[in-house]
Amino acid sequence: MDELFLDHMLADPRLQADIMARCAAGQFPDEPTAIANDLGLLRLPDRSDVRVWLVHAADAVLLDDLGQTLLITRLHNPGRGKQALPGGLLDAAPGGVERSEIAALREAREETGISAALLARALVTQLGARRHIRPFDIRRAWNNLPGTPVRKNELFTVSSLAFRVKLPGDLRDIPFKAGDDATAVSILPAAEVKPENLAVPDHLEMIRDALNV
Repeated sequence: MDELFLDHMLADPRLQADIMARCAAGQFPDEPTAIANDLGLLRLPDRSDVRVWLVHAADAVLLDDLGQTLLITRLHNPGRGKQALPGGLLDAAPGGVERSEIAALREAREETGISAALLARALVTQLGARRHIRPFDIRRAWNNLPGTPVRKNELFTVSSLAFRVKLPGDLRDIPFKAGDDATAVSILPAAEVKPENLAVPDHLEMIRDALNV
């Protein structure tokens, strides 16, 4: 089984395609009704079966009046040590799951240290629909995944819904501090973000979508 993975990330194209087909067939909504959806059992080349889950996340594209955006440096895979948008998994909430916009703003606070007061001044816009087809982000859980039904050694892929968070002024005037799953915070022109520097390939698409709103 270990030869199928690169640092806990599924690397086998056939298995990736199988999981993506299940995600496409599920017709999952933009606003999930559960933190994770069961995608069933996956048969591995060694004839063993492993359960696969779809867990749900949200990402924030912070933009300022100068066309700058914010990227964090990731502590964990996918793309450990590379840059990414602030974001993360939805949390449980009374009666179900927190809304994606709330999750995106919460993750921005946790990973960048931006204040709730500043975020309250932002214009927040949803960017398209939730992305479920993300073959580059299928992971083997190295432990039970907190807050979800995902158990150690099961597989999970991550859907995400992105939000444009438009802040007035210059992001460089805001005192950011990396936290949670981030090791650093960088401010740079959004139009100059390079795909080779990003941990998560579709984050570039999210940034471009935010610039076109």
